[in-house]
Amino acid sequence: MARSAVSTGWSIRQFVSRLSSTDPAPGGGAAAALSGALGAALVAMVIRVLLARPRVAPSVRRRMREELRAVERISRRLQELIREDAVVYQKLVRAQRRGTGIAAARRRAIRTPLEMCEAVCDVLKTLKGILPAAGPYLGSDLKAARAILKGSFEAASGMAFINVRCDRVGPKDKLFQGQLVSLQKKVKFL
Repeated sequence: MARSAVSTGWSIRQFVSRLSSTDPAPGGGAAAALSGALGAALVAMVIRVLLARPRVAPSVRRRMREELRAVERISRRLQELIREDAVVYQKLVRAQRRGTGIAAARRRAIRTPLEMCEAVCDVLKTLKGILPAAGPYLGSDLKAARAILKGSFEAASGMAFINVRCDRVGPKDKLFQGQLVSLQKKVKFL
């Protein structure tokens, strides 16, 4: 595979090499975004297989097509967040070195993984809805997707949490904390 579907333009090999380097970015946030995109891709695959079945009712088929479009949109956004997370973190590091613009850079470094968490929750909700129709074989793909998505959520929420914790707690930070807690409660039921 010369190029991956990842919006960075890196092959999987290049991404893994960069991830394992001494550079601070890409790091955990980019890895969380990639794993979220991989989980979403598995969910999209299962929906496509289900749509290919001849005995799917028209109303179910319509709903599944809508879910497929939503999951594909989320997957594309997660792929964009791979690079965005790396860029945002690099800007935070530069702001810390300069000693200016740190608060704004940190807030962006909080928003990016929070967006990943929200995206993953949306895919997990879709997964939960299609699981009963999947059967054992496709169900195993959905179980793999669920594990990958949950891992993505844990990694992204950990990135958001550490960035909230490292910042001075102000009104915006309390809002981020509230969002994070709300998402953590939501994901428990998905």
